[in-house]
Amino acid sequence: MIVENTRAPYIGPIALYTKTGQSAGAGLFAQELVKGMVDAGGSVLFIAPPAHDKRFEMPRRGLVRLTSREELTNAPRWKRALSSIARVATGMLGCARARLRARILFVTIPDPLIFALPMLALLRLSGARIIYVVHDPLPHAWKMPAQLRWLENGSFAVAYRLSSALVVLSQSARKTLVETYRLGKRPVVVIEHGVFVLGMPSPAPGDGRLLLFGTIRRNKGVREAIEGVLAARACGASVRLVIAGMPDPVEPDYWADCEELARSHPEAFDLEIGYVTDERLKELVSECDAFLMPYRDFHSQSGVAMVAASNARAVIASRAGGLGDLIADGLPAVVIADPVVGATVSAAILAFAATPVAEWNGRAAAYRDQTLKSRAWPAIGAQYLALAARIDEGTAF
Repeated sequence: MIVENTRAPYIGPIALYTKTGQSAGAGLFAQELVKGMVDAGGSVLFIAPPAHDKRFEMPRRGLVRLTSREELTNAPRWKRALSSIARVATGMLGCARARLRARILFVTIPDPLIFALPMLALLRLSGARIIYVVHDPLPHAWKMPAQLRWLENGSFAVAYRLSSALVVLSQSARKTLVETYRLGKRPVVVIEHGVFVLGMPSPAPGDGRLLLFGTIRRNKGVREAIEGVLAARACGASVRLVIAGMPDPVEPDYWADCEELARSHPEAFDLEIGYVTDERLKELVSECDAFLMPYRDFHSQSGVAMVAASNARAVIASRAGGLGDLIADGLPAVVIADPVVGATVSAAILAFAATPVAEWNGRAAAYRDQTLKSRAWPAIGAQYLALAARIDEGTAF
């Protein structure tokens, strides 16, 4: 179900809570969503660490900032642990303060559920209406050992049952969520991911450079991407892959395995491992012809795909998760056939290279125009406000 903005925006104060201040990925999603709701006429109390992009900290009419502590990343372990505790405590305090003014609370990427669940339960007991934005209907990677998976999975189920409604970012994510968890009669609403615009795009240069961007983990198919590029080059394709992003700390051995293979072929790969700033990402996008996205066991909507769509780039991608929805919507793409392995990635790269770059540029520019109209953050924010109004009123779906 997609919430249409068929009523006036919800004007009562609402709160939005997240643990991350990083202006990338899920952190940028929260910051853009808050700005979009304010631009759509909403009044928002935003509980989060300071945004890395200071544009989102500018005072705005309709925005109240309840700033939690930022967690240290480059410090001794004991300092990082203390800063993490401080972040959790100040986030809880911010939610308690927000509850004094707002009954509707959006939750997106909360603190670890061992801390977040008691807080959500107390908020629910106080009469709050919680709307949980479920980015990942199934975890990208399980954090607990297999024998404790029931506990980890059960904590997600409890969080969902504490919620009055759930938001997902694609139809495929909705299907996965309702098939996996017993959600009762609470609504599961599809509101699409908003745009991530880096500036005015330039045409793809056509020099064969591909970009694999984002968190480096197993279900992104990084190993398959490396093998596919090597196979395509062996078939005569003049391609080079840039891998840019941070390894997932949940899978510390995965990138080590991929890195060894990539570094043994410096003629084929450029590695930029670590946090990628907006400025550098803009450069990487302008230098590439397409994003390479051989995702597997992926059930979410892809923020990386939204970067591609918002900045006039085609993708070479599987149909996993929300990628399939975007491709069906018209995102210019060469689809990687199942199963996603080196050979199918190579075939897709060769098919992409066989089409003139001018054609890809024309299709990507047209889809960008379409995306900027349908997925602008004020339009997305208005849909969240409409949902808040329905939940506040108890209106049936």
